[in-house]
Amino acid sequence: MKLAVVTHNYPSNRRRMDGSFVRQFVLALARAGVECAVIAPVSITAPRNWSPGPGEFREQDEGPSVRVLRPGYVSFSAKQLPGFSTALLTLRSFTGCVSRALKRLDWSPDLVYGHFLYVAGYAAVRLGTLIGRPSVIAVGEGEFWSVRPFGFDRATRDFDSASGFLAVSSMVRDGLVRELAIPDAKIRVFPNGVNLDRFRPGNGTEARRRFGISDDRFVIAFVGHFDRRKGLEFLLEAVRGLPGIALLLVGSGHANTDGCPVVFKGTLPHEEVPVALSAADAFVLPTQVEGSCNSVLEAMACGLPIVTSAGRYMDDIVDSNVALRVDPRNVHAIREAVVTLMNDPARRKSMSQACLEKAKQFDINLRARKVTAWLEELAGSRRR
Repeated sequence: MKLAVVTHNYPSNRRRMDGSFVRQFVLALARAGVECAVIAPVSITAPRNWSPGPGEFREQDEGPSVRVLRPGYVSFSAKQLPGFSTALLTLRSFTGCVSRALKRLDWSPDLVYGHFLYVAGYAAVRLGTLIGRPSVIAVGEGEFWSVRPFGFDRATRDFDSASGFLAVSSMVRDGLVRELAIPDAKIRVFPNGVNLDRFRPGNGTEARRRFGISDDRFVIAFVGHFDRRKGLEFLLEAVRGLPGIALLLVGSGHANTDGCPVVFKGTLPHEEVPVALSAADAFVLPTQVEGSCNSVLEAMACGLPIVTSAGRYMDDIVDSNVALRVDPRNVHAIREAVVTLMNDPARRKSMSQACLEKAKQFDINLRARKVTAWLEELAGSRRR
């Protein structure tokens, strides 16, 4: 099977964490026997996103290589003007760029796969229609934020001809039916996956030595963007003044860490995140909304007890055996959960074992095989 993957979110030299989950999934599809070509346009009007080097390359990870095309396009952002949104110009520019890149392939895809509804999902549907191939959109938005600049009425029309929708959670599936009038028969739910060969318990002593952390500290790991939606500010407020704590903060963005015992703050290549997790005693992510949280899955696979949010958007991947669930905006509740884990080694051990067992359900290679079978079914039905 040949698959063209369209995405606006893919790792680059300058933004190493962006879209790492997309990259890992594409590599897993390649290991499952799918010939993949990734078309990941980069805005030439946003210099911070631009990655120097070739506009096309191949990459692999213990399997067949994946061809990656990084053509430049002009982004007009998504500014709302009187009676008009510049998002429409960006959409047209992005879709045209993907169309030109698709012509550079030396084969025609059996299916076009777009990651997120706009702008990549839209481009995938348009190109699938043009070349007479089915199109599938992977929907990972816990809230349909990418739809807002275009409006839900337009989105209902834009995505009506899509062949299928890969929803990463049951909540996302229900949102597609309710908000975009997508027939339930077009939707399949596949929660995100984790590479269990890479994310697994490591040598905690060596990991702590790398980050300069003494053995007597209770280390909390956080992986995600440093923004309000991921809840970092609530975590920081919760642990201020708490003795014996150390924070490993992996991500990017602004965070006021004054008065907090931060031992690391910044980005890491995705392959180095397991080292940071191995240095930790617990993983805390008081996120306010998710599709299917990759960082929680990765922490579980490393055997870390989880503190995360109460809310339906986490129900598909965690339960009471692996996580303490809290109101993500309740600083006191977050602090109490951290203290509970810090003071109860037996409970941490029990939760760690449960995490390792539950993580097996989210093996990215198993997910890739299941998704591949579904995509082949869609492609086969179109050929018939």
